[in-house]
Amino acid sequence: MEIKYQNYWASVKKLQTEVQLIGRLDLSNKTKYKKKYETGLMSAEDIARINHKNGLHYELSILKENQLFCYLVLKGGHIRANFIDGAQRVYLSYFFFPSKTYADQIFLEEIWYYHFSAESNENEDYRLHFVFDQSGHVSYRKYDEQNKKIQDYESNKSFVIDGLYEPYPEFGHYESVARLERDFPVDIFPANTGSDTTTGLSDGCPTPDWNKK
Repeated sequence: MEIKYQNYWASVKKLQTEVQLIGRLDLSNKTKYKKKYETGLMSAEDIARINHKNGLHYELSILKENQLFCYLVLKGGHIRANFIDGAQRVYLSYFFFPSKTYADQIFLEEIWYYHFSAESNENEDYRLHFVFDQSGHVSYRKYDEQNKKIQDYESNKSFVIDGLYEPYPEFGHYESVARLERDFPVDIFPANTGSDTTTGLSDGCPTPDWNKK
């Protein structure tokens, strides 16, 4: 796993330069590190390390086998992990929030999944938004772009959500928070209408133990 202290511009499908990101972080954090970076007094990693220690905003990209795998946005105990597919599109995002139950833990509270039917498509056919709470309740909304429909569902029972907690990562150690595989309380992507060849996930929505709202 290779870490670059640069963020990913999804709209143009490329990494932002270090100095561009540092300038934006200075505005976000009300800091003044850009000149120190430009004069060689600090590296992008040095600045990210300080921002991590102070609970400030910083971003990074993770590569596996020289391919962009995901990019992280971290700020004040909140983390967004955005996963990139082979066509360099964001197809899955995990949103972690500070745990209300455990100190120094974060909780996977929201998931956005974007379904693309072809490698060449830039607009998703549909997207799913899952919301978990720490009491075990689960709900989701399906935005069907092709048929211009929105469908809402909520669970009719509480689930065990222990697998959605995660230790807040130490600086430089993001392997766990950047994991795709999770112990979800429900089958997030069951196969019921066909496979999605662009992401390896399955088409469709959860069906058992759900009520349509």
